Amino acid sequence: MAASDHSGDALAAADLLVRIALAAQILAAADPMLPPPGTGAWREFAFPSIRRSTSYTPVRMGEADAVLAHSRCSASALLLPLESVDLDRTPILAWRWRVDRGLEIEDERARDGDDFAARVYLLFRFEPDRATFAQRLRHRLGRMLYTSEPPGTALNFVWASRTPMGESWPSPRSAESWVVVTASGAGVGWRQERADIPLWYQRVFGRPPPPILAVALMSDSDDTCQGATAVFSDLRFEPRDP
Repeated sequence: MAASDHSGDALAAADLLVRIALAAQILAAADPMLPPPGTGAWREFAFPSIRRSTSYTPVRMGEADAVLAHSRCSASALLLPLESVDLDRTPILAWRWRVDRGLEIEDERARDGDDFAARVYLLFRFEPDRATFAQRLRHRLGRMLYTSEPPGTALNFVWASRTPMGESWPSPRSAESWVVVTASGAGVGWRQERADIPLWYQRVFGRPPPPILAVALMSDSDDTCQGATAVFSDLRFEPRDP
């Protein structure tokens, strides 16, 4: 066989490898599954002002890896730093969760009722050009207190006790964090959720979202001193029309 034939075969093989690699990148970008909660880069985040922390235990349920959260007069989060989520390509955050033991709270909008059996947070990069002097000062202090970059804003998708699904309000603890009720009432097994992140961010903050810093899971009951049990699984970012 002539040298040119070998060269042609090599070029064809290289082209095929490039096409396979590009296809893999497109598939990964279109449906990036996050590591199972409680494994890999996930880490627990405790609040200095709260004495008790929620327990998070990685479990296997059927064919899915999940994390079991149990809170009793406690609050802490399970956090996964994110570096390169493309919200133009994959704007939907999807996850499965269930509440095995819920809470009974009269007013979930009040500071003393700000407990939820299950939460999924998205934390966004701080935007100094949009911040007030007080916000910039708080952010500077946060960088001094914590080793990681503090977020600027947050979307907080919750499983509420009684508030109807679809309602939303600013957190009683921070106007930069917005609560969105995605599920409500007694648990009835697993629920599949899909949240359109740019749509919700635009709706509550009035502008497109900045880059995402992290996703976090939480079950908290420190304000009402009740007990709650929840399970989280299968977190991923998806296109609007998967």
